[in-house]
Amino acid sequence: MKISQTVFKYYVQKLDVTDSTNNWLRNTPVMPDVDFLFVATDYQTAGKGQGVNHWESERGKNLLFSVKCMPWRVKASEQFLLLQTVSVAVCRVLRQMLGDSDKCLIKWPNDIYYGDRKMSGTLSECTIKGGMVNEFIGGVGINVNQMTFISDAPNPVSMAQINGRESDRDALLDDIAEEIAHWVGYITNEDYAPILREYERLLYRRTGEHKYRDKDGDFEAEYDSILPNGHLLLRRTDGTLSEYEFKEVKFVIPNL
Repeated sequence: MKISQTVFKYYVQKLDVTDSTNNWLRNTPVMPDVDFLFVATDYQTAGKGQGVNHWESERGKNLLFSVKCMPWRVKASEQFLLLQTVSVAVCRVLRQMLGDSDKCLIKWPNDIYYGDRKMSGTLSECTIKGGMVNEFIGGVGINVNQMTFISDAPNPVSMAQINGRESDRDALLDDIAEEIAHWVGYITNEDYAPILREYERLLYRRTGEHKYRDKDGDFEAEYDSILPNGHLLLRRTDGTLSEYEFKEVKFVIPNL
């Protein structure tokens, strides 16, 4: 159930094609009378995943969008909170669209998984001013209606593959926009705890021991916590804690 805290205005720009929705937003100012600017496209010519990865998306089949906002009172050292907010919003809407499925979870730091298969990913960027986040852009790709994946990306899955039917991408974006606005309401009130609790509740591999890989090789560990800077703490089987930045540790997941 959504609890309205603050009324936000947002605008959605639709594009047939662009190089990258993040690039488009980076060069487009937010209108003075709206709080969020969304841009969605049918196809990206230079869509990216994390690092050097490419995001595979069949033209007109998936939801590719970015959102830009000027967040309120978020410290630069805690900017991961904004990525958590987007991840929580996307995950909650997808769970509802897939029948309140508890198999839909957030894989640290920002992917959305259905079981052991990747359904969505997010790229974020921030500009900093005076030690605070001045501007935030979050780019999201969601596998919606694509039925066949040909790249070597591990374990992709779409909503259509899961539930056997096509989904309305525009309606999905509207629901996500409303959900993001809802959770940003907590940020405006400087009440971060609900976001952090929900992110942790929705975490993939939140319980139990699982296999991971770092620069020293494979090991087993269980989730301990997420630090305000976004680092992941894992507790190894011998009780020691290991702290990781993104890309410093890999989830060992079987190829399906």
